[in-house]
Amino acid sequence: MQALAVICPLDISPGDRQWIDAIRARHDPQHGRVEPHFTLVFPVQDATEAAIAQRAQALAATTPAIDFKLSAARAVADAFSPRTHIFLTPDEGDADIRTLHDALYQGELAASLRADIPYEPHVTVGAFDALSAAETVCTDIGSFEIEGRLSVLQLMSVDGGEIRLLRAFPLR
Repeated sequence: MQALAVICPLDISPGDRQWIDAIRARHDPQHGRVEPHFTLVFPVQDATEAAIAQRAQALAATTPAIDFKLSAARAVADAFSPRTHIFLTPDEGDADIRTLHDALYQGELAASLRADIPYEPHVTVGAFDALSAAETVCTDIGSFEIEGRLSVLQLMSVDGGEIRLLRAFPLR
């Protein structure tokens, strides 16, 4: 069954994209299905495409592009399975990304917000069955700084293993 999500792909340098893609190619089952991104609306089935598109378009028209800097890799337990993920998290742009996430979950999407799971802006680069494996990869990743910009909201269809772009809304 189709679900809908809203993401922001990363506008980053080609070298930084290659670095992230190399990590994802080894550790992220979503690599090749969707580009590196921040998820702003997690896949929902109980909202219409028209309602999400209208909300995303309205917010994009009034929201300036968001500059961010990723600088930490963290192993984080999955809220829905026994898996552990590796998140790259921002130390700049975090508040603006949270604000946009919160604004998207107003209106028809309000009932879909998981208030029991705090939103943490992140770019997923790996999924593991064991926490220890994720922690080892985080250590291997080491220190880094990736500066970039979020300049578009993308409404995505998530249907089984297939993820496809439905509409894009440039930020102001």
